[in-house]
Amino acid sequence: MNIILFMIPLALIFAGGFVVAFLWASSKGQFDDLETPAMRILVEEKKLNSSNEGSNSGIT
Repeated sequence: MNIILFMIPLALIFAGGFVVAFLWASSKGQFDDLETPAMRILVEEKKLNSSNEGSNSGIT
């Protein structure tokens, strides 16, 4: 019975923490664009630095 008096407040604290984390993330814009990150892997990236094409990155 004593464990119930410990676990219920602990569960409420964890739930409150998750609610606060969700509200913080949504206010910072974490959930604004849900489609672009999933589509980014399908798009071929252009090479940004063409000077590194010929180098072998120190591999001998």
